[in-house]
Amino acid sequence: MTPRWAWRLAAGALGVASASATATAGLCWYFASLVVGVDRSVTYPLRVLAVEGDEVTLSRDVDTERAAVLGLTWPGGHALLTADVTAAGRTVTRRVQKIVRGTLRPGVRAYVTGFVYDGDPRSVHGLEFREVPVIGELGTLPSWYVPAGSGRSPERLARSAGSASSAGSASSAASASSAGSAGSTWVIAVHGRGARPAEALRVLPTLHECGHPTLVMRYRNDLGAPPSPDGHDHLGDTEWRDLAAGIRYAKEHGATGIVLYGWSMGGAISMTALRRLPAEDAALIRALVLDCPVMDWTATLRMQAAQRRLPEAVTWSAARLAERRAGLRLGDFDQRRYAPALTVPMLIFVDLDDIVVDPQPTLEFAAARPDLVTLVTTQGGGHTRSWNTDPEGYAEQLRRFLARL
Repeated sequence: MTPRWAWRLAAGALGVASASATATAGLCWYFASLVVGVDRSVTYPLRVLAVEGDEVTLSRDVDTERAAVLGLTWPGGHALLTADVTAAGRTVTRRVQKIVRGTLRPGVRAYVTGFVYDGDPRSVHGLEFREVPVIGELGTLPSWYVPAGSGRSPERLARSAGSASSAGSASSAASASSAGSAGSTWVIAVHGRGARPAEALRVLPTLHECGHPTLVMRYRNDLGAPPSPDGHDHLGDTEWRDLAAGIRYAKEHGATGIVLYGWSMGGAISMTALRRLPAEDAALIRALVLDCPVMDWTATLRMQAAQRRLPEAVTWSAARLAERRAGLRLGDFDQRRYAPALTVPMLIFVDLDDIVVDPQPTLEFAAARPDLVTLVTTQGGGHTRSWNTDPEGYAEQLRRFLARL
C-alpha cells in the first residue's frame, strides 16, 4: 500500500468521517510496517534503454545519476559501473567497467546497488574464506570468516598512516606490538537492514591488508538465518544478541580484541551491543567503525515520513504502533544520549546526501565526543556510499584509523 493509494481509498469511502479514520489507520499501519516489517522482495525499477560498447543508457533517477561507483543488477546478471555519468533529460549514460555475469541488453529491468560487488570474498577479490556457523539464541547464523592477510605489520601501518607525532606513532606501534599480532584483533562486520553480507565486500581487501581476521555476520531475518519469533525487525533491540554470539565465536577462536563495523542498522546494532554486552565481552571491544549509522530511529522515521508527505499525527501514531508491534521503545535508540559514556575510539563515515537515514544525529554524536570520534563526511553518494564516492580515500581513512589502535 502507498500513501497515495490510501488517500484515494479514503476519498471513495461512504462517509467522510469514517473514511478519514480508515485512511489514517491505513496510513499508520502502512508506515509502521515499513519500520518493523521484514521485506525480502526484489524489485527492478530501472530499464536498460541502450547498450553501446562499454556504455549503458538507463532510465534516470536519484541513484542512477549519482557520480559514484555502483553495481548494476538484472535478473541473471551483474555489472560494475564506474563513476562516469552523463545525464540528459530522463536518461543517464554510464560506463560499464566489467560485466561479471549475464548479458546486458536493451529492454531488461535492473537496479543499481551501492554494494557494487556480487559474490563472495573469493569470487570477487580472490580472498580465501569459509562459511562458519555462529550459534545464536535462535539458531545457526551462517557467516563468512576471512583470515587475516600477512600484509603489513602494525608498525608499518602506523608509519604509513602519518601519525601526528613520532612519539604518538611509537606509542601506537608499541601498543599494537604488546597486544600481539594484528591478527588477534578481529573485525566483526554487520550489514544494514534488508541488506546482505555482500555489503562488506567493498572493505574486505583493506581489512585483509591491515592484518585483521574478519567475521561478516548474518543475523535474524536474513536469508539463511532464523526468523525472529514475531516475524518483525527490531531495529537492534534483539539483533544485538546475534552480534553478541559473533563476539563469543571470535573469542572462542582466538580473538583478544574486537572492532565492530556496522552499516546503517548494523551501526544501531553495534551501538546497542556496546551498551548491553556482558562486561567480559564489552571489554574486548577496541573500536567501532560506522557507515551512515542509524543514531536515532525517531529522527530517521520523521525524515522518511516528511519525504512521503505524511501528516505529523500519522507519523507519531505509526511510530507508537511500530513500538507496540515490535515490543520496543524508539527513544532507547537515540544514541546521542549515550555519547558521554563512550570509552572506545570510533571512525564514522557520513554522506551528507543520505535520504534514507537522517545524518544529523550522527553529526551531533560526533560533535559531542571529538576526543574519541573521527568523523569523515562525503557528499553525493547517498546512504552507505561514502566508499563509492572515493574508494581510495575511504580505504586510506580506514587504514589510518586501524593503525592507531
